[in-house]
Parts: sequence; C-alpha cells; structure tokens
Amino acid sequence: MQKVHKYMEIKEKIKKDILSLKYKKGESIPSERELAAVYDVTRVTVQKAMASLVQEGFIERIHGKGMFVLKNTESNIYILNNEKSDSILGFSREFQGRVAVTSQLVDFRQIQADESLAAQLDIAVGDAVWFIRRIRLLDGEPVLIEDSNIPCHVIDTIPESVLKEGSLYGYIETFTHKKIKDADSLIEAALFNREQASLLNISPGLPMLKITEVTRLEGGVIFNYSISYNRADIFRVKNMRIER
Repeated sequence: MQKVHKYMEIKEKIKKDILSLKYKKGESIPSERELAAVYDVTRVTVQKAMASLVQEGFIERIHGKGMFVLKNTESNIYILNNEKSDSILGFSREFQGRVAVTSQLVDFRQIQADESLAAQLDIAVGDAVWFIRRIRLLDGEPVLIEDSNIPCHVIDTIPESVLKEGSLYGYIETFTHKKIKDADSLIEAALFNREQASLLNISPGLPMLKITEVTRLEGGVIFNYSISYNRADIFRVKNMRIER
C-alpha cells in the first residue's frame, strides 16, 4: 500500500472543511501556526499542505494578511506562476506531489531553425533543433499542449522515455550539469482551433491561455523556446508580488 504523507492528510482535512463550507469563499482560514497546533504537526508540514491547496486553487496567500478561500467546489482549478521557484523547473516538477502528471508524446523530431526560431534561441539559421509536442495531463485529464524547441548543440540526446514518463527539465539539468536559471514569459488570451481542441478532447473555440517562454541555464544559455496552449477553464495565473 502506498504511504500517504502527513501533509497530504492535513491538506485533505482542510480541503474537506472548505468543501463543507466551514470556511466560506472569501473568508480567512487559521494561520499556519494555529493549524500546526490543531493537527499536532510542524509548521513545515502545514506549509506543504497549504502549498498544495494553493496549487489546486482552493486558497490564496495574501502577504501580510493571511490565507483566504478562493472556491468551495471540487472543480479542478490549478494555479500557474504561484510564487514558487518550481514554476520555472518544468510542468512535471511544478505539480509534483500534488496531482498525477503524465504526458502523451505527439511529435518528436529534429528540424532546422528558420530565421524566427533562430532569433528566439540565439542560434544560427539552419542549426538543428529538437521539436517536441506533448499533451500534458493532470490526474488523467488533458489540460494543455506543449511545444518545445531545444537546440541540439545544448542537448544532443533526449530519450523518448523522458518525454513520456519523466521530467524533461530534470533530465536537462542532469545532462548539462547546470541549473535552470530563469525564464521570460508572455501570456496571451486566445481560442483553441479545431486541431488543438481535438488533442485535448474539447470543443473548438474554447478560451486558452497561450504562454510563450524562453528558458535559460546558468550562464545565460537559452535551452528552450516553448509555447504552451493551456485550458483557461483549468488554469489561473497568479501575478508575482512586486514591492518598491
């Protein structure tokens, strides 16, 4: 039998309280210190539980004020850009430990960079690039299409098993012996066309969040130019807190 971590038990108990309207939408919930005392666990355990609830869209954390309920239903809403460094480490690791993340490999081949792609990747026109298209699933439900373009001079070998079952970004860090440093993202509203909708088993014309991203390794080397087509009924984007 698979072991259930303590923080997951706490998360499910708090989630049950939210769904039963003990904590209503817009209301604050007890602090991490108070919850740790209630459940007789460490604050670290509570923090992991709350991070999972934030990721699933049940609560939000407002700096200096506390934690507040966002929804009281089981509808699957997931938060992107949730103020955690994991958000630049790839889809698999961002949601790891919260939901089951799986992939369906649609396309995997080498292409030659045209002028536009070469500019995005800071390589020469005609250089070899891995093109990867995957459908990403959360708990078995297709939620986004992800197109990745990775220069072959950075990564000359990518096993299909990594693309189907593992973490591509985890593999890249291991392969290059470099950490993923940063990413520039552009988020746009768009609509799914017929081809995209068929891959996700949804109706054409439904809203999407189109996220275009350039991601770099330590030293500033660009290793991925990606475009993801995310279901807007599933995902929300959280703005990073900015202080002056």
